[in-house]
Amino acid sequence: MDKKKAKRLLKFLSYVLCHSPDEFGIFLDGDGSISIKELLWAVKEEDGWSYMRESHLKDLILLGFDPPYRLEGKKIVLNDSIKKPYYPVEQPPRTLFYAARLKACYHIYNHGLKAAGRPFLPLCRTKELALRIGKRRDKSPLLLEINAEEAFLEGIIFRAHGENMFLAEEIPSRFISGPPLPEREVKKTKEKKLKKPKEIEAVPEALPGSFFLDLERDPDVARKKERDRKRRKGPAWKREARKIRKKKRGL
Repeated sequence: MDKKKAKRLLKFLSYVLCHSPDEFGIFLDGDGSISIKELLWAVKEEDGWSYMRESHLKDLILLGFDPPYRLEGKKIVLNDSIKKPYYPVEQPPRTLFYAARLKACYHIYNHGLKAAGRPFLPLCRTKELALRIGKRRDKSPLLLEINAEEAFLEGIIFRAHGENMFLAEEIPSRFISGPPLPEREVKKTKEKKLKKPKEIEAVPEALPGSFFLDLERDPDVARKKERDRKRRKGPAWKREARKIRKKKRGL
């Protein structure tokens, strides 16, 4: 990467990470971190940045620039000198939007939404941004409406994230609405739930006229055991010699 391109990338990443991450449908954890994968998903959606790879993030450091981040394993973390994100509790608008994977919607309609893997759920003011986020994980996500105003009045905490997003730890199902699921998806989900673990195979009963082999009563097996016992003790003449020696010691 040449220096001119590197400077342009540095400026762009600084804007995304430090100034307006909500504009790109991402949020940083409290320690100022986000997975490199999530950042690249968002960045590559922008015109002129579809070529972005993790190697380009490393190049800025190798070229001697001072990016506002450091790389730690699979995460990108804001430097200690950069102010960490703060998400104040605020009353949300009447409706927020969330785009979910189709195969997860049956569970969502019945049990609600709960943050997993990240501390918060990303909820959006606009349908467009919600769908943009949802398409990062599913080509055809289902757009859900969140009755945010009512949820807030009933005690659900919403945190403002810039001008475009709100964050929440969970949303009960009664505040979620969306289009009906395709019948095939409902059927598929129900079938998975009905599947039972394989039963332990029971010992079959003997059929009339048949029998089970008892190895303890098999004459061949019994003879083999006797041979093994004698082999351990040694030949008969050796056993007799041992008896004579014992008698002599006793005299």
